[in-house]
Amino acid sequence: MPDARTAFSVVRWLAVVIPLVDVALVLTGVLSLRTGIVVALVLEALLAVVLVVEAAAFRRAYRSARRSGGSRRAGLVAGAEAVWPPVVLRLARAEAGVLRALWWAVRRRADVGPGDVPLPYAGRFRLVLVALTVLGALETVVVHVLLPWETARGVLLAVSLYALVWVLGSGLSMFQRPHLLRDDELVLRFGHLRTVAVPLAGLVAVRRSVEAEHKKVLSRDGDRLVLSVMGDTDVELRFDPPVHVDGQDEPVARVAFWVDDPQAVVRLLRDRAVPAGR
Repeated sequence: MPDARTAFSVVRWLAVVIPLVDVALVLTGVLSLRTGIVVALVLEALLAVVLVVEAAAFRRAYRSARRSGGSRRAGLVAGAEAVWPPVVLRLARAEAGVLRALWWAVRRRADVGPGDVPLPYAGRFRLVLVALTVLGALETVVVHVLLPWETARGVLLAVSLYALVWVLGSGLSMFQRPHLLRDDELVLRFGHLRTVAVPLAGLVAVRRSVEAEHKKVLSRDGDRLVLSVMGDTDVELRFDPPVHVDGQDEPVARVAFWVDDPQAVVRLLRDRAVPAGR
């Protein structure tokens, strides 16, 4: 079964990549127009087969999720995961997160539910976000005015606007999606890109611990899970026994993360989660 999935994944990508190569070869004169059309027709047939198989896989995954009690959205997600490569799913989720952040900014919404205690972490991004937005807008205008070539102006304008929207949406999502403290878990987030739900069962110690130069936003260092902001963390939790966290193969005994007000968060976690006498 894994071999079949691998082969199908290869065919899926070939059905997308080869038409682009075919067009490039025709435009550069390597292939004649007639040969290019024949190749395109063959590839269209191959793509049709791929689409039929993917539609069947999507339907099976969707129905399975719905029979298990999942919502329609959960069914759609399960179907997409069944037919799309992981890299495509990550890109699609990132784009959806940017658009959602812009829509929420208009509606002044935040992803904080009833009973959730928000723990902001994006304060240091405020000035950076304003600076990048202003500079990006100025750059877009300057490039559009100075470039003498109309085609280049159009391409760079589209790219600049897309980059500006992506930066603005990603930055806004960090303010809209703070960390959350709930009765039984701590939800750590980095905008719309990362979410880690840490169960609070077994929490025995909370301390302020400032560390810098973490290489990645989310990383694993032995028995410690790290979710940094601009490479920094300032709070560390310790669990005994270690807890299972979704997405991690092994239990974690320590969790480090960044918040805007670490002293207040340390007090809050000690009061709400750490057993008395520890």
